[in-house]
Amino acid sequence: MARYKLILAYDGTAYNGYQRQAIKHSVQHELEAALRRIGWQGNTLTASGRTDSGVHALGQVLHVDLEWKHDTDTLLTALNAFLPDDIAALEAEEVDEGFHARYNALSRTYRYQLYAQKHRNPLIDRFAWRVTVKPDLELMNLESQDLLGEHDFIAFGKAMRPSGTTVRKIFEAEWTETDFGMNFTIKGNAFLNHMVRRIVWVLVHVGSGMMPKGTVRRGFETGYAGTVALAPARGLTLVKVDYVEEINK
Repeated sequence: MARYKLILAYDGTAYNGYQRQAIKHSVQHELEAALRRIGWQGNTLTASGRTDSGVHALGQVLHVDLEWKHDTDTLLTALNAFLPDDIAALEAEEVDEGFHARYNALSRTYRYQLYAQKHRNPLIDRFAWRVTVKPDLELMNLESQDLLGEHDFIAFGKAMRPSGTTVRKIFEAEWTETDFGMNFTIKGNAFLNHMVRRIVWVLVHVGSGMMPKGTVRRGFETGYAGTVALAPARGLTLVKVDYVEEINK
């Protein structure tokens, strides 16, 4: 028996999030079914974190204990043979039995994609939020700087558990131009439920003149950022999860 670290990519459009649920379609359910086809006998998988319904991943990380007599390339080939077309295992690595996909993670990086166009583009729309008026990128980046550092993000999300802390530390928050629109990259030690999508909604509305400058800062100061909705799930992708052994390489 060995422990393996897997990196997973998926198009979350058809799924009710990563986590397995009793009556809803999940990424975890599909992955566990594929693993059982190659001999896994465990009860549940441990991932770096949950992704919401409709959210995508390029770098979801999980660990699995598996009796496997072949190399990791063969493991990837076998696993992908039983996964649906919208889920793929990208990397597999045998790790120490103490490795934990969630608790050993140092940071998570998300990307949110946005494009401004009057009519939808079906080649982009599956993975981006379409707005009709282009927001001010410079203004959104100025507002994003208030996110950096350690803050209580209660105005922008909920803890996973009732007694959980809402304090998080953000290392990077930046908007950049792309060929089709804009990308927002945010990196933090961890994220609250719906936190990234609420932040994006605020930043876009500040950049569009529909919310005042300083909304993020006031949210930290008062615990309330005004009426905040969620940016659509389809624009959000979990890009990467960092671990201490990768930082030290």
